[in-house]
Parts: sequence; structure tokens; C-alpha cells
Amino acid sequence: MYFPLKEKPKDSYHERPRKFGAPRSHGKRKHAGCDLYAPVGTGVYAVADGKVLAAYPFYLGTWAVEVDHGDFVVRYGEVQKKLGPGVTPGARILAGAEIGTIGRLEGLTVSMVHFEMYAGTETGPLTVKGGKGKFAAYQRRDDLLDPTPYLDEALMLSGRLDGTKPPLRSITTPNPGGMCFVGSWF
Repeated sequence: MYFPLKEKPKDSYHERPRKFGAPRSHGKRKHAGCDLYAPVGTGVYAVADGKVLAAYPFYLGTWAVEVDHGDFVVRYGEVQKKLGPGVTPGARILAGAEIGTIGRLEGLTVSMVHFEMYAGTETGPLTVKGGKGKFAAYQRRDDLLDPTPYLDEALMLSGRLDGTKPPLRSITTPNPGGMCFVGSWF
């Protein structure tokens, strides 16, 4: 899996308010992803090969793009409405393709890509308000994943093409103590 930005953000996605599970709406819900702070206009890239499922208005004037990456689904949130070349529902995209760029959140002074992951074992909308499942506190469907360990182990786009990095790591289960490889060398 690739990291969705060309550089890791200065502000850690392990800390509040950016981290998965951080309180939102005065404690009424939990944060369903990791916020990766970067300037407006920064490129956001596909973390693996996949198929674009949807693109739609998301939050404070920004958009979201949902991509089925095979073993998992990602919602890339808070991007600009103008998406990357060929990024339309139904399109196949390659790992490292530009999904879009980070959008401007109306009324806020920070900008980011909001990165959510799902196992892909459920169907239907990713956001589920008033649900009763195990991720009801997040207002998301029940195959929501904590993206933190996947982001921690992701390969940087800038470090893979020189042949010094291993093939893509399997995303099906995080394995911080060891590596399981899929894919091939570029």
C-alpha cells in the first residue's frame, strides 16, 4: 500500500484531533478516519490499484471519492471537486494515480485529506447515522477499519520506483512484526 500523500504530514495522525476514534461533535460521535494535514492543492494519490465507486459533496464545501481497492475500500475525503484525470465513477485507476487535490474547508484554517478505510465486507453507504452496529459511535458501516497501522506501514510514492523498496504489503491484516507481500516490483 502507498501513502496517499507524497510526504508524511508534520502533524501526527496519531494525535487528537486527527487520529481515528478522536471525539467529534462534543463527544456525540467518534472520528472515522485519520486526517492528514497538508496545504490546499496538495496531490492525493491512490494507495493501490482500484475502481472508483463514487464522488460526491462531503464536508464544508469539499468532496469525497470512494475507491474499491480490491481487499479494502477507501474514502478520500475533503478533496477539491475537480478530481484527477479520469477519476470518475466506474473508472479503473492504478496505484499512485492522482485522485485529486486537497480542498479548502469553508470556515476552517486547516486543510487535509480525511482518510477512511473499510474491509469491503459490507455493502451500502459508508456513513450510517442512527445505526446500531459495532461502529454506531462512528456513524459508519460495520466494516470500518482503523487506518492508522496501514498508514504507518505504507510505502512512500517517492521511494518505490528506484527498486530499493519491497513489493506492496498485503493490506488484509496489519502485521507490524512481519511482512506479507502481494503485487510485483515496478
